[in-house]
Amino acid sequence: MKNPFEKMPTVLTADELIDKAFRRSEKAASALTPKGGPRAKARQREELRIRTVSNVVRDNLRKLLDRTPGVSELPEFYRELVDTLVDRDQFHRSLGRVNWAIKTIRNLEQRYAEKVRYSRDPDEIAKLRRGFYGRVADIIKSIADDLEYLNQARNVLKDLPVVDLDLPTVVIAGHPNVGKSTLLRALTNAKPEVASYPFTTRGINVGQFEEHHLKYQVIDTPGLLDRPLSERNEVERQAILALKHLGKVIIYIFDPSEYCGYPIDEQIHLFEDIHREFGEFPFIVVLNKADIADREKIKEIEDFVRSEGLESLRISVLNGEGLEELKERVIDLVKPMVEEQARMIMEKELRKYREELEL
Repeated sequence: MKNPFEKMPTVLTADELIDKAFRRSEKAASALTPKGGPRAKARQREELRIRTVSNVVRDNLRKLLDRTPGVSELPEFYRELVDTLVDRDQFHRSLGRVNWAIKTIRNLEQRYAEKVRYSRDPDEIAKLRRGFYGRVADIIKSIADDLEYLNQARNVLKDLPVVDLDLPTVVIAGHPNVGKSTLLRALTNAKPEVASYPFTTRGINVGQFEEHHLKYQVIDTPGLLDRPLSERNEVERQAILALKHLGKVIIYIFDPSEYCGYPIDEQIHLFEDIHREFGEFPFIVVLNKADIADREKIKEIEDFVRSEGLESLRISVLNGEGLEELKERVIDLVKPMVEEQARMIMEKELRKYREELEL
């Protein structure tokens, strides 16, 4: 799936839109070769100016509405993120105001064009066109704040993460520098997509791998799942809630060597925090850098993990130790979900095919 807001266009300011429409109308009038006498020529030029201004404004505003998806129709993951990043009520109000402006300007165009067409006074014709310009400018200026808000929202929403919502997803958690991104690359055997999103400090990394014709998705979320909940702001907390609609399994990474810069007790504290947050999901706990870590520290973490009712796995991402076993554990947990998803997709396609045959 693509980012649902990626086609949302840049929104012109009120002044930019007015200037664009008026310049286009003058250009169109200059290129026109009207026929008839002075009165007929004046009518043709001024009607063309009116219709050009209306068309330019309405086309720009209509493009904004047509390329902006309805928030209520989005998958739950994206709805949560939109609610996190923008004021949904204000977003809808601003889109509604844009729609009002389109309809109002269209009605004005029809009224003023008709008046111009039946006017017999060239001065009156020019006056009508100027009056139309003034009315259109007033309408656009009245939605200036809405246009500015929508452009700000667009600049945020266009950077939402691009993930495959049809794939059950494995989420990697742990402190910075414990090897999350390196593990992601090792598991997916591909360079993950890296992009800066407005609810993380650095970005989200997305990778996939295929096993026996089934696809698996793995993501790492720097800035979200690498510090205690108490240290996160409201936007980050909401983004974590959104992840719950996407994630199905959590891989939590400990670094018993402490080369990551965080002592064991802090790593344990973060694990407890994440485990509370995502306790409904299966957890796979790994001890990275086990080949260079002190045995006592490894034992300390393993004893803690067992006390939580879980089993841990020693790995070394750099030399490949334990990675195959880790991948097997991931597949064992996720494969039933992937197969169920594939079955549902197949049944949906079969129903669609049968319906087409019945038509």
